[in-house]
Amino acid sequence: MQAITAQNIMDTSPLSFLPNIGVIVALRQLLSAGLSGAPVVDGDKNLVGFLSEADCMRGALMGGYFSSVGELVRDRMTTEVESINVNCNLVDIADKFLRNNRRVLPVVEQGKVVGLVQRRSVLEELLKHIDNKSEPVGYKRSYA
Repeated sequence: MQAITAQNIMDTSPLSFLPNIGVIVALRQLLSAGLSGAPVVDGDKNLVGFLSEADCMRGALMGGYFSSVGELVRDRMTTEVESINVNCNLVDIADKFLRNNRRVLPVVEQGKVVGLVQRRSVLEELLKHIDNKSEPVGYKRSYA
């Protein structure tokens, strides 16, 4: 499992947001993509923040309460972002998810977002490893 890295399991075309788009627009995109959050990047794809479902929920509640939907991503995003690099191994990624209670982590190389790893991807990879260890070599499952 140490040989499996973020580069092996990351989404290489991740959803990301520019800071100057509306929170409601971002929320629609998150929901459509089935993500719990996405990185916020500048024009050069440098990581500048992270927008989560919770951030959007606060914005949507405020917009509904004040009858205004003009809040921007930069107004709601988290600026202290937990990220990983492409060489981070599966065990360290899983540990980071557990320690920080995250569902998604941006993969950053030289400050630029190059991918996104979801907790689900780590679990799928762990399950593959468990399944392969518990079955004899050459064993084929039958799904009749």
